[in-house]
Amino acid sequence: MFHGPSRQGVMKTLTTLLTTLALATPALADNLPDPVARLNALVGTWKGTGTLAMGGATANIAGTWTCKRTSAKFGVLCTVKITGVPGLPVYEETDLFGYEPGSGTYHWASVTNTGDTHDHVAKVGPADATKIQYVYTGTVDTKPFKEVIDMEILTTKKPSDTMVVRGETFIGGASMSVMTVKLRK
Repeated sequence: MFHGPSRQGVMKTLTTLLTTLALATPALADNLPDPVARLNALVGTWKGTGTLAMGGATANIAGTWTCKRTSAKFGVLCTVKITGVPGLPVYEETDLFGYEPGSGTYHWASVTNTGDTHDHVAKVGPADATKIQYVYTGTVDTKPFKEVIDMEILTTKKPSDTMVVRGETFIGGASMSVMTVKLRK
C-alpha cells in the first residue's frame, strides 16, 4: 500500500523535476567547463599507422579510432581497431574519456579484447597545451605494471587533424613494449 503524499502529488513533482532537467540540460551542454570542452579534440574518426616493438621485434600496425560525445557532452566514447599486432587478427578496445573536477584529472577507462581493463589518469594542463600524458599503474602476475601513454594533438588546422600517440608498458620496471602511431582525421 502506498503511504505518504498522494500518487498524484508525487507524479506532479516528478513531472516538474524532469521538465526542469530537460530544459536545463541543453544549456549545460553548451556551457561545458573548459577541461570537458577540450575533450572535443578527440571527436571524429582517426586513421593511421605506426609500429609496435615487443621482445626485440617490431611490427607495423594500422588502426582506426572512432570517438563521439557521450550524454550531455561530458565525456567521449571511442572504439579502437588495430591490425598487425602479433598473435591477434584484430586488437579491439573501447575507451571512455572524462574529467574529474575534484582532482583536476582526466580519466581514460579502457577495456580490450585481450581482457585488459585500465583507468589511465592525466593531470589537466594549460589550455594551450598540445601534449598530455596518461598513466595507468597496476600489477601483472604480482609484478608492478605501468602503462604511460603520451598523446599529442597537432594543431595544423582547426579543428586539429593530426594526433601522435606513444605508449610504453613496463613490468617490474622493465620496458616490455613501445607503440607509436600517427593518426589523421
